[in-house]
Amino acid sequence: MAGTRAILIVVLAAAVALQLAAPAAGNTAAVAEVCRNTPFPDLCTGSSGKHAAKYRTVDPLTVLEMQVDAFKKRVRAASRRAKKGAKAAANPDQKRALNLCKSYYLDAGDNLGACKRAIVFKDGVTIRATMSMAAQDMQNCDEEFRKVAAKNPVCDLNKSLVEMSENCRVLSNMIPAS
Repeated sequence: MAGTRAILIVVLAAAVALQLAAPAAGNTAAVAEVCRNTPFPDLCTGSSGKHAAKYRTVDPLTVLEMQVDAFKKRVRAASRRAKKGAKAAANPDQKRALNLCKSYYLDAGDNLGACKRAIVFKDGVTIRATMSMAAQDMQNCDEEFRKVAAKNPVCDLNKSLVEMSENCRVLSNMIPAS
């Protein structure tokens, strides 16, 4: 009797584990479907897909939340790279540009906070405005390096952040009105 009970518990645990794992695969496919309608679908799917299991349903609003969370992580990575680069800068102009980039990343973080609050209210106008301002911060950082004709060590991150902001703006247009 105890052996039968133990087997039953193991079988039930396995069934529950399979049920919990199944939506994650389905959610990943749903993320890809939503991302298909963005200007940079591979970037959207790649940065959102790994978070799909955290959501019960996947729609443009939840994919937008995933994108903003991924954007925030990437901004932090860019800020760390800029800080490290400023310490090892080859010249004062490059150091100044990297320090300015760090301030742009702080500003982008503030914009992302406002964007997250706007998502709660499904406020597409504010979402688009905050994402435009975040993209402008990345472009301002790049401009600092153009002014001094120096290599930008955060150029690749800035490029992907601008692309992510465009995806977010498009996703905000997919949010149904409340």
